[in-house]
Amino acid sequence: MTVTRDIHASRQQVWDVMADGWTYSQWVVGNSRMRAVDPNWPAPGSEIRHSIGVWPLLLNDVTVVEKSAPPEELVLHAKGRPFGGARITLRLHDIPDGCRVEMTEVPVSGLAAVMPSKLSDIAVFPRNRETLWRLASLAERLKPTEVDD
Repeated sequence: MTVTRDIHASRQQVWDVMADGWTYSQWVVGNSRMRAVDPNWPAPGSEIRHSIGVWPLLLNDVTVVEKSAPPEELVLHAKGRPFGGARITLRLHDIPDGCRVEMTEVPVSGLAAVMPSKLSDIAVFPRNRETLWRLASLAERLKPTEVDD
């Protein structure tokens, strides 16, 4: 399942949001809070610790960087305990007025990995579309000097 969004911000601006691990829970749907960010994030092997769900039903989780090619590609392994993990690939491309982001999510373990792909796609598409909308909002945010009153 791949979701695409054109963002009116440079590839570097989008990458900067993704490279700030503390913003992860602001743009990744389902993540409710950050617990720790590896100081090397987003270098390969670095990880962030976050919680998914809504209080009081929170599960602690870990996401690990598998590949990082700034500012073009970030591949993450979201452990997704206890439900199963997923590999998320974010690719950034220059377009005339900004950046196109492609987000692909593939289940790699747990229940989603054995479900028919059409079913897992139906479950993932709305969440990933919202995730890219939130990423765009953070990357496109205006500085106070850019706002007309």
